[in-house]
Amino acid sequence: MINHSSDYETALEEQFVIANPVIRQDKISKQIHEIEENNHWIIPQDADLLEEVVNLVEYPTVFVGNFAENYLSLPSEVLITSMKEHQRYFEVLDQKGQLLNHFVSVRNGNSDYIDNVRKGNEKVLQARLEDGEFFYEEDLKLSIDDYVQKLKSVTFHEKIGSMYEKMQRVAVISELIGSSVGLSKEEMTDLRRASEIYKFDLVTLMVDEFPELQGIIGEKYATLKGESVGVAQAIREHYLPKSSDGELPESNVGAVLAIADKSDTLLSFFAVGLMPKGSNDPYALRRQAYGIIRIIESKGWDFPIIRLQQQMKELINEDIERFGLSIETDEEVLTEFIKGRMKQWFSGKQIRHDIIEAVLESRQENLHTMFETADILVNHASENDFRPTIESLTRVINLSNKAEDKEVGKINPELFENDSEKKLYEAIMSVSEKVGDLTLNELYEELRHLNPLIESYFEDTMVMVDDQAIRENRLNQLKMIANIALSFASLDRLIVK
Repeated sequence: MINHSSDYETALEEQFVIANPVIRQDKISKQIHEIEENNHWIIPQDADLLEEVVNLVEYPTVFVGNFAENYLSLPSEVLITSMKEHQRYFEVLDQKGQLLNHFVSVRNGNSDYIDNVRKGNEKVLQARLEDGEFFYEEDLKLSIDDYVQKLKSVTFHEKIGSMYEKMQRVAVISELIGSSVGLSKEEMTDLRRASEIYKFDLVTLMVDEFPELQGIIGEKYATLKGESVGVAQAIREHYLPKSSDGELPESNVGAVLAIADKSDTLLSFFAVGLMPKGSNDPYALRRQAYGIIRIIESKGWDFPIIRLQQQMKELINEDIERFGLSIETDEEVLTEFIKGRMKQWFSGKQIRHDIIEAVLESRQENLHTMFETADILVNHASENDFRPTIESLTRVINLSNKAEDKEVGKINPELFENDSEKKLYEAIMSVSEKVGDLTLNELYEELRHLNPLIESYFEDTMVMVDDQAIRENRLNQLKMIANIALSFASLDRLIVK
């Protein structure tokens, strides 16, 4: 009988129920740590697994089980997955980080009859490991090319085609991207081979049993079959990142293959009208696009997205029969979709919303320069001359929009009526001559240095005069400045008041 609410937890514990999950977790962690200390082992406490176990038991008692040493010949990932994902066991490592033939589990209850519990768990795990050993031995009987041929009968999507056809498209796309980002000759060789086989493990028995090992088993089997380290690593890394903040590919080959695979997925799904609508995104296309952005940002690669999309489409459409799909995606639609993910990335970095708009609505199409432009604006936003610079350039952009002809016409210096017009003209002509050779930082500095000249120009000059020739001449000069400014960012989107 419970006389007071404060006695509730104590009463439950007397009946082998610990109500507080924090206490249960603490008991599990302490018991695992004690086992580590007594045996000089390392027992990684995976946070997700620990949380799951805490919520599976009411009164935790940690124990150690064993399995036959011969199973250690299997890839460690197979053993760990069998223990962790299927049985909720913690793996055990030696001091060098090598897997041992032990596991740690948590029973629900006290230590009574713990030997029977241990034996039961060992028996269940042995059956799992026997299956893994069988799959492993059977898988190695076939060649990688045998598995690649099997992919012809594996459907990627009923409206798009087979997994084999997808790999054919990705091979072409990855060659284009690899050349664009400047991979070395050796890296290009590895990329070509990886793109020919990178999905082969999807039809292995091991991945059929353990889908979470796709890519990981591909890397293991590729290594065993004599593929280079670069090829094997790329097979695993092309799945990365697996979440919005997940691990990114480390190797350049893996990064390019990941971008190519994700780009093909976006192009093909958009081509058959299966783009996300509202919050509905059954094929995780937003995650695919976000992954491309994160990889490019981490590598610092130039990625002119519209031009590359056009080239991808042209290459694929040259041989529709081999690739299984005609790509007719509207580049602007897909680019806006990717820019939406760029906005998400910038927002996650706590960048001001007006800076995000200025960058994404600029005339830039290179994702890398968008990242760089945002950094420049963030770094300069606190400077004293940032506000007057942006205000002057915004005035130029707004006035230039009043011109009927949006193209820059010929500027006639003979129509200038004051020194301010002449000085601004000389300065902007100097900038326009070297703008293609300037870094983004240098371009911002050039625009900043125009500010006093622009202010003087507006003090001395009325742009919208009645004389048509003079008015158009002045608008043309402003349009030239505006075009250079907009090639950097849509500065008129910035809020500086």
